[in-house]
Amino acid sequence: MPHGPFSMNSENTHLLSQSFQDLQEDFEELEYLINSQIEKIRTFLKDIKTTKAHIFPETYADIISQAQTYIAVLTKQKETLAHALIRMNKNNLTEQVVMPFADQKLRTHDMLRTYQGIIGALVTATDWQSPTFLHTIHSQAGRQTGKIYATINDYKRDQHWDAHDYERAFLKEYVDNWIKFPINAYVTASGMAAFTTILSFLMLENKAKGAVVIGKSIYFENKELVLKAFGDIVIEVDESDTDAILDCIKTVKPSIIILDSLANSPTIAVPDLDTIIPFLVKYSREETYLIIDNTCLSFTFQPLRYVFGKHSTVRLIVFESLNKYHQFGMDRVTGGIIWCYGGDTIKLFDYRVALGTNMPDLAVASLPRPSRKFLTKRLLRHQRNTLALASYLESYIIDHPDGPFARIIYPGLPNHPASVWKSRRAFNGSYFVVELKKRYQTIPSDKRFVAMVIREAKRDRLTFSSGTSFGFNTTRVYLTAVRYTKCIPFLRVSVGTEISIDIERLKTVFTRVFNRF
Repeated sequence: MPHGPFSMNSENTHLLSQSFQDLQEDFEELEYLINSQIEKIRTFLKDIKTTKAHIFPETYADIISQAQTYIAVLTKQKETLAHALIRMNKNNLTEQVVMPFADQKLRTHDMLRTYQGIIGALVTATDWQSPTFLHTIHSQAGRQTGKIYATINDYKRDQHWDAHDYERAFLKEYVDNWIKFPINAYVTASGMAAFTTILSFLMLENKAKGAVVIGKSIYFENKELVLKAFGDIVIEVDESDTDAILDCIKTVKPSIIILDSLANSPTIAVPDLDTIIPFLVKYSREETYLIIDNTCLSFTFQPLRYVFGKHSTVRLIVFESLNKYHQFGMDRVTGGIIWCYGGDTIKLFDYRVALGTNMPDLAVASLPRPSRKFLTKRLLRHQRNTLALASYLESYIIDHPDGPFARIIYPGLPNHPASVWKSRRAFNGSYFVVELKKRYQTIPSDKRFVAMVIREAKRDRLTFSSGTSFGFNTTRVYLTAVRYTKCIPFLRVSVGTEISIDIERLKTVFTRVFNRF
């Protein structure tokens, strides 16, 4: 990774030390991801060994050869990482020592994300989308021969073992509860597929017997669908006004409530769900469906504890995109997941079947194995880096009141409306919004800002991108929702998991942009 001069003093010595610790954690994460892939291939080899009689010899020999090759490649990568850690521990802490290892982190991660799709294709290579359950000579079920049951899982659009196994692993790792059997999880083709499945269930099962309450800042595409689906019975609430939301629950008695645990919006709204959900459970007398988009907080927010075993009329449905945090920055396939508790929410399975929103087997097989341990570390890195950059830029704006910038919006900052209740949680999201003053809020100005950041980062030969989404290893800047007339476009900086030195370099890049804008 090319880099510029970095002077040594006590502060920078601390940065080097912290960057060294960062890289140790990064290499541990990479080792976990490699082991996850090796384990996946070995499980595949075990499966096809038991079904060898149903795979033609030429095919069997070829896929065995490929599998062994991939294991060898991944094993070599793991050995390379182990040797790198040894070399790091033997050297004095200098920029010249640390930065090549940061470059190796990116290179190894890129190789792994490429192999995610290749290995996903390998382990599903013998499968059929319409696998057979009876046969004469050869089955048409590949590695899953003997595990296919008529009208149950003999059509993968409806359900399949790869999806089922991932759903069980997700519940085990990411949903807190001492028993799991009353909770159902369903993977979907994307986060939007998850929401449209939920929305179809609510509409076609006539769940909107009363008002439908939504947060003003829920994801704009979801909001547009809800407004079109339910029309005049929709009531929008300000997520930052908890008292107003509680009053709405008590007086309006909504049938459906839809909120984002942390919004992907210009204000990054954060409702006080730790107060709202217990209140809803207490005052709800009729069946009420609480829908939470948990994409931006993921498992760091656990709503089940507020409704489980409460003998309540509240039905909890939580969904999130699997594109973001759950792929450890790989962004290799689209996916989503729903998990739910209470009432007839199990019907979401039938709606996923009817709507064809199940996640394909190849996509599921391309996902890393769920790990709360490593995802926790990753989210905390996102949090640390985002807060560091957001705090720095907010201080800059305060020190330059006559400049074109109004504020930095991030729930981890004291100026955010949710700072009081958000401080109870360990994770505040991995992105912030750069808000310009009113007269500068134009599309050309926003695009100019993006172009300037890219140019300045390129000047320092710092890895940086402009693109959508979040949860990556490297930071991105993006003008969000520019094509949607009903949503105000906003400048979002999605901060990556860079080592501390690179976050300091990003501060320098943004400082130059802020000075020249």
